[in-house]
Amino acid sequence: MTGEDVLITSPLLYGHRGRDGRLAVSDGRTGSRFRLTSERAAEIVTVFLEPRSVAAATDDGFTADELREAREAGILVSEDDHQRLGLWERYGWSRPAYLLFSQMDIPYREPPGSMEDPAALRVERVTAIEEYESERGQPEYAWLASGEPIALPEPIEVSPRLEALTGRRSIRGFSPRPPTAEQMGSALYAATVSFRAAAEDRASGDPFRQLNSYYSWAHLFVVVQEVDGVPGGAFEYDWVAHRLIRATGPVADEDLLACIQGQRGVLGTGFVVFIVADMRRYAWLYRHSRAYLHVVIQIGELGQELLMAATELGLGGWPSPAVHESRSAVLLRLPEDDAVDVLAIVKLGRPGARARPRDRRSGPDR
Repeated sequence: MTGEDVLITSPLLYGHRGRDGRLAVSDGRTGSRFRLTSERAAEIVTVFLEPRSVAAATDDGFTADELREAREAGILVSEDDHQRLGLWERYGWSRPAYLLFSQMDIPYREPPGSMEDPAALRVERVTAIEEYESERGQPEYAWLASGEPIALPEPIEVSPRLEALTGRRSIRGFSPRPPTAEQMGSALYAATVSFRAAAEDRASGDPFRQLNSYYSWAHLFVVVQEVDGVPGGAFEYDWVAHRLIRATGPVADEDLLACIQGQRGVLGTGFVVFIVADMRRYAWLYRHSRAYLHVVIQIGELGQELLMAATELGLGGWPSPAVHESRSAVLLRLPEDDAVDVLAIVKLGRPGARARPRDRRSGPDR
């Protein structure tokens, strides 16, 4: 390390309170954790938020040994490393931060052993909700799209069988005969049964029932490629009124491919469901470090609900988390909010002749 070397605080440095209340940090590259046990270490983090040369830092009283230790610990990196490691932040991609945060040892509010006394646990949870409400109420759930509404046919009642789970296979080849509006709408409606049940709980006025935050973060957007009875375009699914709310007009194949890393299995007739998360709404209630993992688990469950309902309706498809967040946000006309992210997609359509499930609803494909 020479005087001409330029150092800067690592963009992968995340701070949190340690078990004993002292400030601790983690290095996102190595996963190593260490404590900022002195004001000096905290000062290094602050002073190097902007690039500084080693010579300038030593002129200000920092020793070469201090700077060397800070580099070895991952507190400081070279300016070149910062450019590379800061890629996610420069493009507004927040998931790495959420994921790293999810690994921290930030404790739950509820004290250890609280589950052993159900009455005391209820009091603790109701008190927490009332406290959160007094500070700032939970963000209202509001549709992100604002265009014209489009009605969907009355949904078919769907009760997925075990076979829909155990026998389902991913399908990436789709029939030239598109699915119907009834099939698409019924799949969306069946997959959002839990949305409506949880929303009813939260609307009850009982603070304790507000803890049912299942899918409180979720928005479903649908890119209609070719569906009988529905115009092409991008829409948000209104799971309360069972309708579509237009976000934008027809979507070109190349624009869709750009959102999912060029995976051509998304092409063909049918539709693509984009799973969008409002992380701020979920984080209002779950204020601990595992909250993001809860959302990730629910994304998997929601994708499975869509696929199982689609299978019962004679459709098929495949899921993927490989989305490009910023391109997807532009495609769907999402608000410019770093707490709103596209996290996954599910492509659905009528399977091609080589991979067609038994269609109990609309007869065989020809």
